[in-house]
Amino acid sequence: MKKIFCLILTASLTLASLSCGRAEALSAPTKISSSTQSLSASSIGSLPKKAAAQKTLPVKCVLNPAQFDGKLQDCAYAGGGKLFVVADKLYLYDTATGSVLAKTEAPLRSFEVQTVDKGYILSGMGDGDMMVYIYDSSLTLTKRISVNQLLTGDFVASETGTAASTDGKKLAIATLNRLYLYDLEKEKLATLLDLTKNAGTSKIQISVLDGVAFSKDNSQIMFYGGGQSIPAQKGENSFSVYGSLALDGSNLKLTKPSPYSIEEIQRRTDRLFFPQTFTHNNGTLLWLDRKTGDNNTLSFATKNEGCHGVYSSERGNYVATAVLDGNLTVRVYEAASGKLIATKVIQNSNKTYFYRIPSIYLLDEAKTAVVLLGGSIGEVDTLVSTFTFGE
Repeated sequence: MKKIFCLILTASLTLASLSCGRAEALSAPTKISSSTQSLSASSIGSLPKKAAAQKTLPVKCVLNPAQFDGKLQDCAYAGGGKLFVVADKLYLYDTATGSVLAKTEAPLRSFEVQTVDKGYILSGMGDGDMMVYIYDSSLTLTKRISVNQLLTGDFVASETGTAASTDGKKLAIATLNRLYLYDLEKEKLATLLDLTKNAGTSKIQISVLDGVAFSKDNSQIMFYGGGQSIPAQKGENSFSVYGSLALDGSNLKLTKPSPYSIEEIQRRTDRLFFPQTFTHNNGTLLWLDRKTGDNNTLSFATKNEGCHGVYSSERGNYVATAVLDGNLTVRVYEAASGKLIATKVIQNSNKTYFYRIPSIYLLDEAKTAVVLLGGSIGEVDTLVSTFTFGE
């Protein structure tokens, strides 16, 4: 189950503005209706006069889908409380002000977004090829790359198989057979790992690479995938591994998080999260510090959490879980402490909404969770519920 923080909303929407900075959580989802009248951003997020007079105002979140033409299809974090929204165009939307900052043609239906120093890098599969689109801060396309055309007899097989350095100058590319580093300025490709030549350490051989990311200072490439023991163990299957190496291919480190089985990588500003394969879920979540590389494990409140979705905030300060059981229970945790800080039960008489996992966005500064149900179910309208968490 890939958590790319992209959402496909199948209902036709002209949603009323939605205030995400409310003091109280909604007791039930808000139905998105084409007949709902749009409200101004100022009326949605307005504060009492007394609160407005204070020196420090709470961060608010305004979601106003009525500003997007056409059917909403995807969403993704864009850093600093902003979201990318795909409808008839690709929109850069500021949830703090409820305004569209820029828009352009949508290059892909589903994509990963990485915020870099002077803009954004979007990547995703398009017509069987991994595509990378580089934009400046105003969403002007500056470069388009067909990744598979850079490679010789190799290809990217995972949606998280490419990663950009935070300065936007390099790409890490994990393919079926190798790990590459591509210099965007010099247009030069270097091979860091070759899996066809038994890449690994003295104890672990890497068998597959599934996802990559740069460390916080861009000095290392961090990755996860599968591996096998050296020497081979009788009856042993491939197991999950994660690791790192320097940009010249040296200092390779590998860790086998046994008996943890990694399903995906969620790349956030300060942390990397590795949700488990749902068939091996034990109610814990592995994450790495992108600055130090230190590993940590967050334990959920119940053993069945994680099977129906794990969602991390844009900076990585918070994690939410979804538990579907005739309704939806969302629990929000502090990543660093593992403390459970909010629980929200969302109910609806139409149980169709709970047939598929929801999409959940956690906004760090606003401390607001936005939950969407039914976005990928064509026969029902999309429901939206928001609640705040933490102090």
